[in-house]
Amino acid sequence: MAKTKKSQLAEAVQAKGPVVYVGPGFRDSILSTFSIFAEGIPAEYADDPVMKHLFVSPDKLNEARTAVGRKGTALHTFYHQALEKHKKGENK
Repeated sequence: MAKTKKSQLAEAVQAKGPVVYVGPGFRDSILSTFSIFAEGIPAEYADDPVMKHLFVSPDKLNEARTAVGRKGTALHTFYHQALEKHKKGENK
């Protein structure tokens, strides 16, 4: 049975090993777009309901980059939610 996009996203979130951050970069945090985290999602973002979805395994990077730019995708929505959270000071 083929995996759905949602299950693929869930797998990427649970990945232990290198992940790439595809969300917006923030000067006041450790997050820069396309930063690589060798040990998986940083602890401060692992349980965040928005931010944890913006970390993908390196083999999913091209797909994720496309999804972030396409309206209607989950990654596009999470990207913009991360921007809003940061503007409100919720994810520093």
